[in-house]
Amino acid sequence: MILCKTISDLKSVLKAKRASNSSIGFVPTMGALHQGHLSLIENARQKSDVVVCSIFINPTQFNQASDLENYPKPIENDLHLLANINCDIVFMPSIDEMYPDGFLKLNADKLGDITKRYEGSSRPGHFDGVYTVLMKLFDIVEPNMVFFGQKDYQQCLLVKKIIAFHLLPIAFNMCDIIREDDGLAMSSRNIRLNTHERIAAVKLSKALFYLKSNWLKIPDSVLISNAKSMMTDDEILKLEYLECVDAETLLQNEAVKTKVCLLAVNCGGIRLIDNVLLP
Repeated sequence: MILCKTISDLKSVLKAKRASNSSIGFVPTMGALHQGHLSLIENARQKSDVVVCSIFINPTQFNQASDLENYPKPIENDLHLLANINCDIVFMPSIDEMYPDGFLKLNADKLGDITKRYEGSSRPGHFDGVYTVLMKLFDIVEPNMVFFGQKDYQQCLLVKKIIAFHLLPIAFNMCDIIREDDGLAMSSRNIRLNTHERIAAVKLSKALFYLKSNWLKIPDSVLISNAKSMMTDDEILKLEYLECVDAETLLQNEAVKTKVCLLAVNCGGIRLIDNVLLP
């Protein structure tokens, strides 16, 4: 496994790989890796010749300084996991390497209305930061294909918008959510949950599984109300939103066949998101 900490080093390594017509699969991460991230690496390994994983905690997508400060940084463990799963190249740049001219951000509003809903309204400026860092990373890595997890569903839609808007020659792959044995979606934030919060957090997936298993059997309004009550009945959980919407536009639309149910809660001060696609 090759570790690159500068843009010039990474471009030099990738130039040699491309000389042999190797396809490049790219998995951008912020570190604190878990099995969900590793499943993305495995997907990239199956579909591409060379797998690149970036580890960069992007400061411009955090709208709370405390969230950035408390974000876990187990770098040695991350590198160990990536080596064991046969990742080819790890790109681990510094903040100065990625933002040499300061934290200038792109405006994600031009990508469409999905940036203004749910995560967009709950975390002002978040998608501007995601847009900014992904454009930088795509320009640096020049991947043939990228791999993102469904857990960040709205972000997946944003990535598709970026690729389409800028006519980038990149194939987008959304990979399944990887869950703990009790159903909780794997997340780098989960390790910050205490025992009581961890127990309460399982109610997110329980609510979503309830919705999926009863979809089209019980009126939507009753289903959503029952699912919300699973959160509001627990004093540890503070529900931000739980909505079933068009899977492409994130708008309320009764006519569409494919919907996604998006869920966000504050669990003891730690923000968790999850989702499920509905039949």
